[in-house]
Amino acid sequence: MDVAALRRQAHGTRHPAAPALRRTLRLWQVAVSGIGVILGAGVYALIGPAAGLAGNALWLAFLLAGVAAGLTAYSYARLGTMRPKDSPEFQYTTLAFGPRIGFLAGWLMLAADLLAVAAVTLGFGGYLAYLLGTPIVANALVLLAVTGVFLLAGIGKSVALAILLTVVEVAGLVFVILIGLPDWSRMSFFEMPHGAPGLSAAAALIFFAYLGFDEIGNFAEEMRQPERDLPRALLLSMAGATLIYLLVAVSATAAVGWQGLSTSPAPLALVARQSLGPAAETTISVIALAATANTVLLLLVAAGRSVYGMAASGVLPRRLGAVGNRGVPTQATLLVTGISGMLVLLGDLARVAALTDAAVLLSFMLVNLSLPWVGSRRIKGPRLARRLLDLIVPSLAFLMCGWLLFHTGWSSLAVAGGLAIVGLAVGRRRPNRGVAAPPPAVRPEDGRPG
Repeated sequence: MDVAALRRQAHGTRHPAAPALRRTLRLWQVAVSGIGVILGAGVYALIGPAAGLAGNALWLAFLLAGVAAGLTAYSYARLGTMRPKDSPEFQYTTLAFGPRIGFLAGWLMLAADLLAVAAVTLGFGGYLAYLLGTPIVANALVLLAVTGVFLLAGIGKSVALAILLTVVEVAGLVFVILIGLPDWSRMSFFEMPHGAPGLSAAAALIFFAYLGFDEIGNFAEEMRQPERDLPRALLLSMAGATLIYLLVAVSATAAVGWQGLSTSPAPLALVARQSLGPAAETTISVIALAATANTVLLLLVAAGRSVYGMAASGVLPRRLGAVGNRGVPTQATLLVTGISGMLVLLGDLARVAALTDAAVLLSFMLVNLSLPWVGSRRIKGPRLARRLLDLIVPSLAFLMCGWLLFHTGWSSLAVAGGLAIVGLAVGRRRPNRGVAAPPPAVRPEDGRPG
């Protein structure tokens, strides 16, 4: 074996002739895709159960969850400039604590992604059942099958479809905002039927709605300039989605009341029907189908890339890192689609969402610990203000994620704990070939500002 081949093997890289992911994505494509994957799940699928917990203060629950997500997004943005690779939770936590803890973070996020796909697919099934009367689980499985086939066509086609669906879903949400706007003046903004505990539980459930900003890191190896554009895409996606969420939450509760939202399987369709009649209800339901399908598409893209990133680094079987001629990690994509189909059989949207939140919050806590740990080991680094931000912001994010995790419910905590134990056991047994342990100190160029 020649010297170049030995170096490639040592660093876990691929042979130049092998198919690889293609760097074709621009900033605006990733930012719009990020908004699309964030929006589809929360507003269209979970606003009803959350309204039952928070009452008219639903908007405040969205804000609290958004703050926790936004603080965590800062950690992703900073760490993304240091290691712009797929499977970001695995990459970032490995940078700080080594491959075993890195595998745990990546494992938890992968489980969360697959649970999220199941939850949003059930949301799609609920809206289609509302329109056609067909079984929810059957609807969800058909969507997964169609989406899985489309994903194999390549990242360019997948992102193009996602952008089209994002435009449709944003138009539907703007429509809902305008419907409820005249009723804002009659609304009691802080009515909370279950008090602070209900608000906290709603925020924990709604945190699911912000899943998506973390998936942007899975586009890193297909972005043209990830070191520059990844932090910008994170900021644009979070700001745009949070603003839309707050406006929709206020308009929906103002238009039909939190009681009506909480009992409807298609809450935003109810808003349209009560205000404008059956035709508007059908329109919103169709838009909701596009929105939830869009989120499923993008979550499957991210989950497949997450498996690919860990397989390429040697902590999952290498064959899962194989890339087809269309630039798609085919085996990883088929695997995540199949597992998602099995999770759909759980059949309970709120339950699956709570399980997702517990796994993702635990992974986020590990990511938020990674940034200050990496910062503390720099030989040289950015100016003092940036170093303080790299300590304070992720510390606040860690505390907020812990607070939300506590409110996901004991059954969700038990499942997340079980996943963590399995992840640690599997990570210990993996040989971790191709994954370097963290260096004694991070080089100055690794800590450059985003």
